[in-house]
Amino acid sequence: MAIDALGASIKRREDPRFITGAGNYIDDIKLPSMAHMAILRSPYAHANIRSVDVTAARAMPGVIHVIVGADVPYNPLPMVWPAGGSAGLRNNVNSPRILATDGVKWTGEGVAAVVAETPAQAFDALAEIVVDYEPLPAVVDAEKAVAAGAPQLHENAPNNVVFEWSVGDKAGTEAAIDTAEVVVRQRLVNQRLIPNPMETRGDIGWYNPGTEEYTLWMSSQTPHIQRLLVGIFTMGIPEHKLRCIAPDVGGAFGTKIFCYADYALVLLASKRIGGRPVKWIEGRRENYQSTIHGRDHITYLEIAGKRDGEITGLRVKTLANLGGRLSTIGPGIPTTLYARVLSGCYKIPNV
Repeated sequence: MAIDALGASIKRREDPRFITGAGNYIDDIKLPSMAHMAILRSPYAHANIRSVDVTAARAMPGVIHVIVGADVPYNPLPMVWPAGGSAGLRNNVNSPRILATDGVKWTGEGVAAVVAETPAQAFDALAEIVVDYEPLPAVVDAEKAVAAGAPQLHENAPNNVVFEWSVGDKAGTEAAIDTAEVVVRQRLVNQRLIPNPMETRGDIGWYNPGTEEYTLWMSSQTPHIQRLLVGIFTMGIPEHKLRCIAPDVGGAFGTKIFCYADYALVLLASKRIGGRPVKWIEGRRENYQSTIHGRDHITYLEIAGKRDGEITGLRVKTLANLGGRLSTIGPGIPTTLYARVLSGCYKIPNV
């Protein structure tokens, strides 16, 4: 007897283990002799760091190792999508450091890390770290950030403008607007959002001293890409020396595509303590501070059209807030992934 499966519902094979609590997320993984890491994050959006004193933290019960920015031998995190053709936008110019050294550029930037026998001991030790900050002026509104006299974040981005990028038929659009029967103009704010997945981010790093190989368990959407970004671009090791494993991932909303400092940090910590695995699990508040945000656009648009409703032109200018430092693919999102699809599915002759 023939069975017609077209249109029939298909049972999801993964559901039974998830609804019975048999999923395997990062925090479910338990390895022999595993240590735990906590990260001290800046309470300031913009500040110089005069000094970081970890003396008391090192003496706390259960503490195995403490890391500050000056201890990290790796490169800054890579920025791999510079919105092609953007003059002067170079890789690693203003991208995140594994841990901050001379200053912080956003609230939540990592300043120090503690490795301890238990998560509670690691967090207790964080409270004993003394950071001497010199707070500096900050601004969070994109339009105010590019206004005259605004606080300057990076010397190589004058007036806080990282780059200017355009696409489309400029002359044709200007002509369409100039000759239009009707022109509609509006300012739109696409607010900043904080993705809030069920499972916060987390990772486990393990360095094998015998083979000089690394294994990284990660709550990530892109383990294959991270093998390249973390291994070669950040740590300077070949891909065959790093294995990246993504078990079950409890939501992401795009935030787990990016390359994060904690990936390299848990691997460095494991190596520094003789090859013990090191686990880091992000807290919910920490997720709001340190995992990539989205949107935060201020947009001015002009729509040219006829009185019968036909749209003949669309002109858009957007200020896109890329944050205190450039993320892995940050510049590519408000350019290629945004500007090229602004007309949607409609046939607008001049954009």
